[in-house]
Amino acid sequence: MNRSGEEQERVLLYLEEEARKKQKRKLSRPLKEKEKWKEHPAYTPKECFQRISRRLRSTLKRGRIPMGMLECLEEELLTFFSVTPHSVYTALMDNSFERLLLHALCQYMDLVSASSDIEGKRQMKVSNKHHVFLPPELLLSDYLEQFS
Repeated sequence: MNRSGEEQERVLLYLEEEARKKQKRKLSRPLKEKEKWKEHPAYTPKECFQRISRRLRSTLKRGRIPMGMLECLEEELLTFFSVTPHSVYTALMDNSFERLLLHALCQYMDLVSASSDIEGKRQMKVSNKHHVFLPPELLLSDYLEQFS
């Protein structure tokens, strides 16, 4: 925003070119490899849910989960890791229940999450431990709605 119009234009052109290169690399990977990963038994909705720690699963099963908050967190993670699977998602979260939901969501999506204190505030960092990011076929919010 603090750059001249020409500099902003150059940055946008660069980002578009990088996105095109990334898309070409993604398309050149065999689709079968991605499909095999999704079909692996560890990526069924039930197995994804079982990856969540017992304590978090019992909290989720109680049924008083704010689905809007969960869906918003899901959308943020899906968008972030679909575009940049090797980056680290960082968020300041003072709400402990929101952090709990994010930790559960990360376990469900097979992502790594950690909370830490940064200047008196709680910060969440989420990363993808795999080469690519493939979300479960059924989102956690949809999986939980099956039981309500």
